[in-house]
Amino acid sequence: MPVSQERSQYKFHLALIAGAGLLFAIPAFVNVYLAGHDFFFHVMFSHHFTEQLWQGDLYPRWMQQMNAGFGSPIFFFYAPLPYYITSLLSLLLPGDLTGASALIFSATLALIASGITAYFWLREFTSSKFAMILAIVYMALPYHLAVDFYIRFAFAELWTFVWMPLILLLSLKINDGKLSSILWLALSLALLILTHLPTLIIFMPVFVGHFLFIPDKTKRKIVFAHHLIAIVLAFGMSAIYWLPAITTQEYINMKNMFAGMYHYTNNFLLTGPGYGHSTILWRYLTFITVLLSSLAYGAWLFSRMQTHLAIRRELNYWLVIVFLSFLMTMPVSSFIWEWIPVLQKLQFPWRFNTLLTLAAVTVFALAVSEHEDIQFLLHGRKPIAIWLLLLGVLLGSELVYGFKPIFINRMGHENVTKYLVTSRSPLEYRPYWVPAERFSLGKIGAFAAAIPQVKSDQTETSWQIKKWQPRSVILAVNAVTESQLTLHHFYYPGWSGFIDSPATQLQVKPSATGLIQFPVPAGQHEVTLTLQPLPEERAGIAISFAAILVWLVLGIFRFVRRTS
Repeated sequence: MPVSQERSQYKFHLALIAGAGLLFAIPAFVNVYLAGHDFFFHVMFSHHFTEQLWQGDLYPRWMQQMNAGFGSPIFFFYAPLPYYITSLLSLLLPGDLTGASALIFSATLALIASGITAYFWLREFTSSKFAMILAIVYMALPYHLAVDFYIRFAFAELWTFVWMPLILLLSLKINDGKLSSILWLALSLALLILTHLPTLIIFMPVFVGHFLFIPDKTKRKIVFAHHLIAIVLAFGMSAIYWLPAITTQEYINMKNMFAGMYHYTNNFLLTGPGYGHSTILWRYLTFITVLLSSLAYGAWLFSRMQTHLAIRRELNYWLVIVFLSFLMTMPVSSFIWEWIPVLQKLQFPWRFNTLLTLAAVTVFALAVSEHEDIQFLLHGRKPIAIWLLLLGVLLGSELVYGFKPIFINRMGHENVTKYLVTSRSPLEYRPYWVPAERFSLGKIGAFAAAIPQVKSDQTETSWQIKKWQPRSVILAVNAVTESQLTLHHFYYPGWSGFIDSPATQLQVKPSATGLIQFPVPAGQHEVTLTLQPLPEERAGIAISFAAILVWLVLGIFRFVRRTS
């Protein structure tokens, strides 16, 4: 096929994929206030992240206006990349006061981009036509579209569907030994780390297994070395996020994320839900997990006698991933979850459906990799018809179970606006020093109303706020006698205070209710309070700066060598 014709075909296929993604997202654009399980949290995160970013806070970690103005350390722990993308999209929507429209645009972009990266990944195994069809199937599969987009609105997890196929594609390209392939693989892996750590935990063993076991034995050492360089660079570039996120969890109540309804033992399919979840949702998750796994196995059966050795090796690998993904959602795998504690951080065993979705469409592509030569020997073409019928049942189930979440269930604009005023973060991000009873959704508003911006234990003390920004507060204080001041701000390690010039350090500590408290001597003073970067933050920034510098130097070296 001529190059120009091939490019035209690519453009046509990509246009169809983009059109399909837009079609799938139309119900969300009709009314952007989805009633997905986590939709409000992501509106809240995105709203405050965007606000602070465009105020000049280049990496917003401390959300000043959340928790009724007491502040929140949410982005010390939550991956920032999807919210940077949403913040950029918000520039196109100046009238979007809540940020909900920008969030839907971002989720739609993630859906379309996932189809595009899947298309190029699947083209490695099958024709462009089949790759295009399967890329649309990838976008439309129930866990990806109905569950993660409409029912749960798992925003960060949606973006991981973009990066996983891209990483696998670039992993194949790295076999050419080109430096540029190593650099692009490192960047794509860093994007996944900056998007969603739970998916990284699920995906990383599959990624590593693929580049270790699939290449020819003669190439494994060099392939391993190239991948190791990419992995080290990726973790280095993303250390600005993951290092403080992993090492400072004692400053919040992270245990709430893994207790009760969020404990992995209460979230296996077939036996669940333990409590707190919808039984209907559990049955649907079980249905789509079993049926998609069965379809992957059926595709493997159809083609196992007709494929070449290399294709059969790849096909068998991905069938194993399908089986293991299915197994990890079921209670029979509980011993694995017990042996590998890091898995328990995933909360929900059914998160393995992200991997199952990717593995299944890869099996489908491999099954039709030799479509012109395949002769299905199992009763003629009847198995194909049965397989297509079951795929239709799987996709059609979204319109049955997901009808209300997709087309009807919505939040009211006034409710979203009301909630944004308080913006209480999830319980696990409550600073350790704040009493749980003060942090409840019903009481935090009253608690905030009772606490002025600045409070003194001495009635004669007066103050003026000169600056009140994220991580920085400046007060002019006139204290007749020595006073103890309390700010309308949660305490967090790193808050430090200085008085006058030359600066004298103040003793900043948490009050009994978890607020910032500090003494001020008698007299007129200027008090400066700043949330200094934690040592873990500084280390992460330094590592990322060094890794990005190495990445850029290698990229420049590659460019110079190529043009010389």
